[in-house]
Amino acid sequence: MTLDELLLEWSYRSKKGYPEVGNPSDIHLLREILTELGLPTDDILDELEAIQKVDEEEETSPQTKDSDDGIGQLRTQLGSHSKKDIIELVNKLDLDEKQIQKLYHRVSNFTSYKPILQSIKSSNYKDSVMKRYSFEIQSIIEDLSPKDNAQFINYLSNPKDQLDFPTDNTGNLKTIVPTDKVPASVMSKIMTHATQDEGRKGVGMGEVGLALIFKNITDSDGKGDLALNGEEFEIKGDPATLGDKPQKLENIINTKMKSYGIEVEPGGSGKINHCSGEKCMKSEFAIALASTYDNLNKEDKDGFKSTVKDILINDAGLGENAVDSSFNKIKFSSAESIQKEIPLMNLYRYVADKEFKHFLAHDFGAGAASTGKYVYAGGTPQEIVDGIRKTDVKFQKLSPNNLRPRIGFQETGMLEEDQ
Repeated sequence: MTLDELLLEWSYRSKKGYPEVGNPSDIHLLREILTELGLPTDDILDELEAIQKVDEEEETSPQTKDSDDGIGQLRTQLGSHSKKDIIELVNKLDLDEKQIQKLYHRVSNFTSYKPILQSIKSSNYKDSVMKRYSFEIQSIIEDLSPKDNAQFINYLSNPKDQLDFPTDNTGNLKTIVPTDKVPASVMSKIMTHATQDEGRKGVGMGEVGLALIFKNITDSDGKGDLALNGEEFEIKGDPATLGDKPQKLENIINTKMKSYGIEVEPGGSGKINHCSGEKCMKSEFAIALASTYDNLNKEDKDGFKSTVKDILINDAGLGENAVDSSFNKIKFSSAESIQKEIPLMNLYRYVADKEFKHFLAHDFGAGAASTGKYVYAGGTPQEIVDGIRKTDVKFQKLSPNNLRPRIGFQETGMLEEDQ
């Protein structure tokens, strides 16, 4: 385990999300970790205690580190080490080429912590995670070009020159910022970074990066993952559920739609009988609905649509407002239209229930392409739905057991929970 990994593990186990040397509980956690790794626990803790005493003396000293007297005092406390001492030390070390490169990058990136911390702090993150997030960002860019990192730190250090998040419907998180502002190498790293919050709940890829880069995005005080211009901003990876998982509705479908020729076969065959006389898989429920509609008499088509609407509102739990948001846009003879509009009703339900004003879905996730592609929409629930409709984002295939599908960019098809 490297030093970085040790510090991260210590942070994750700490109650506040970051360790405090003066906290007996945190020291006990460190002792446990060191013991597990078979490291010289007492020697390391003694050294840590000595460093803590230096820090305490420094904080109570009337001198500032920027004054000549303060620098002299600090050198005395730390053994009078100078830049020359550091150079001589490096010259004495027996380092291979890989270690030399690592040390070079670490030293060149050493001063990035403070500007990163300041940006994290200005993004409204809680004290309990600020230091850890800053350390994580500093660590993930460490091996990048020093020139790229210097450009990134310059961007963070000049808030007046920082950008607002663009509200186009589509974009790419890795290239959303011009390279003359933040290098592509840095964007690729920070937008794929995931972490944990103070409650050890997952913080998805790109969330900290968005707050770090855009001056009008901050951490959220409410239900959203972030806040955009002070309003709740929800971020979803690929694929992602939109609230509660779907209910199994096979029995409901058979009861309410059998008269129209749609029936889910019993016994777990995974097949649906429908009006055309053919069978299809459960994951092709949209095909069954479209085929059945096409084969109905004209006088039965309205009743069929009313039955579908009733199931969506009352049985699938989408609610009247959500269903009305897209129902009249469905072309019932088109499976593609059904597959697109019903999931958008679920999106409406989700953002309305959580009172999100902004919504973004990106293609980072398990098994996903992770190219950085995203879709965005903001405003009322209807405006969000209409905005997302314009994009090519995908939804999990509808089935009798899944009328609240996941959102994503891959061909998710059927998941085990929907069988």
